[in-house]
Amino acid sequence: MKYFIDTHDRTKNSFPAEEVSQEQFLAIYSGMDEALLSEGGFVTGAHVNLAEGKAFCLTAAADEAAVAAAHEKIRLPYDSITQVHRVTGMDLR
Repeated sequence: MKYFIDTHDRTKNSFPAEEVSQEQFLAIYSGMDEALLSEGGFVTGAHVNLAEGKAFCLTAAADEAAVAAAHEKIRLPYDSITQVHRVTGMDLR
């Protein structure tokens, strides 16, 4: 399993144009979790600023194609999907 961060930004048309409530975002987030599970991956978390219309989502999947396919299943656009490696304080010691 590999980790990926995907980005969404209202100014780039990859986040809903209208303001999204916390409940609405959680519904979208839940849909993404289900879509990614069907691709063999899972959502591990997200950092979001609803007022600015930005989200940075951390997912785990076999490859970038699985993350992209999950986005397509729920018709959620994204700006980028980047494979990342987790580094913790333990890794730095």
